Amino acid sequence: MRITWLLENADQLWGGVKVALEDANWLQRRGHAVTVLSRSGPPAWMQVECGFERVQDFRPEHLPDADVVVATFWTTLSWAASAGPRKGVPVHYCQGYEGDATENAALRDRIEAAYRLPGVHHVTIAPHLTGLLRDRFGIAAHEVPYVVDHGVHHPGPPRPVGSPLRIGLVGPYQVRWKDLATGFAACRLAHAAGQALVLVRATNTGPDPAERDTPFPVEWHQQLPPARMGEFYRSLDLFLGTSNGADEGFFLPAVEAMACGVPTILTDVPCFRDHAAVAGDERFALFVPPGDAAAMAEALVVAGGMADVRAALRERGLALAAHYHPDRHGRALEAVLQRCAASARAAGQAPLRLVDGHGGERDPLALLTALGGQLRAASTRLRHGGHFTAAAEALAAAACLAGDDPVLLHEAVAAWLEAGAAERALHTADALVARGHDDAALQVLRGQALHALGRLHGAAQAFRAALALGGPTADGHNRLGVVLFQAGDTTGARRSFERALMLEPRHGDALANLAALSAA
Repeated sequence: MRITWLLENADQLWGGVKVALEDANWLQRRGHAVTVLSRSGPPAWMQVECGFERVQDFRPEHLPDADVVVATFWTTLSWAASAGPRKGVPVHYCQGYEGDATENAALRDRIEAAYRLPGVHHVTIAPHLTGLLRDRFGIAAHEVPYVVDHGVHHPGPPRPVGSPLRIGLVGPYQVRWKDLATGFAACRLAHAAGQALVLVRATNTGPDPAERDTPFPVEWHQQLPPARMGEFYRSLDLFLGTSNGADEGFFLPAVEAMACGVPTILTDVPCFRDHAAVAGDERFALFVPPGDAAAMAEALVVAGGMADVRAALRERGLALAAHYHPDRHGRALEAVLQRCAASARAAGQAPLRLVDGHGGERDPLALLTALGGQLRAASTRLRHGGHFTAAAEALAAAACLAGDDPVLLHEAVAAWLEAGAAERALHTADALVARGHDDAALQVLRGQALHALGRLHGAAQAFRAALALGGPTADGHNRLGVVLFQAGDTTGARRSFERALMLEPRHGDALANLAALSAA
């Protein structure tokens, strides 16, 4: 394959950039023709083995002809999607969802619009990202296992804990959702309780002023090249993972530390809990609530003082990290990219020729149009007769004959719901959204399907999307209030019912729902 990677800045030492470049190198070694395009120069901290070009932007004239073009950040998605067929099938390599980051609040509408671009294949690296893209955007993403370089990240002999306790903390303090402030606060509490410790800090940015004022020593490691990170981890007694929410896509340092045999203390957030499905066991770390410095301090004192706890965490962490092997990841990614490229080739094949019963050629368009009309008419008759499932099937067949016509598929979603086939309705709606045929009415139907399936969080997200796409309506806010109440969010439900009544003071359902909520 000919593969193009789009990186905004290839010279910045971030985990996502490192993984993308390692993937490009791996694919090049597999015999593919790989080119990385970036607005920056190449990285000084690793060797790029494939083609590399610095470009001003990612306009089509700057992209080589390829089979696949891979967008690695939301800002590169629109370039990949609009590059044209000669530049490759657009693939979005999602290592984390940018839209929920606090610092991106003003850009959220633009980020969501980029994720909704039609014709893009999406690849995720963790189950919670796969679920997020499915529930929020109706995207059926390809999921590939993540990767750890076991040539660099391998265990040393078990460490007898010395004094002071060496506690590792990795990442930029300035990124709010990484919440390194809680790690510092935990160390302050442990220090105040009499635990001798040194905080061993690795960061790709300069130290924040808030990191300077500590009652315990801090050992600084700035801009460590990836090849030296294994040595860094093996010098630790414990590793803290402090991320505080779904903004974190994977947080590679936690698994790198496990691969080096370091016991870990992690926050109870999706990116860390995802590992339980891989390991078949959730005891690979000590979990603490995000933002809870006291719980984190207690965990590090317990782990630091109990050799059997550290030994168990080391053993289970090593077993978990073994699942994230470069070859396993590379083969899975390669297979996904090959399927994406093959889908474009299949779409470009000439259509089948249609013949009549005597072997004579017929006008395909006329024949398909006639059959589609008959199926739509049959659907109407079946629906009036109460045969809702058959009516929905007839509409789906008509849409297929019309080249998956979005209007017909939209009608089919409503028909599947009427037939009580919520799963079929959701599948059809998600396929439409993935192709870029998104509007408020379709999101309402998605929400109704998700609601019927008991997926209340997803239903709420769909109803919010409907309000964002179609504007506020009393019906829309009332629908949202119902699922929020059923999900246990009474405050959000009350707010939604009140907004419905602000728009339509005599809205009967909203009045009844608000009264029932107040009486509950």
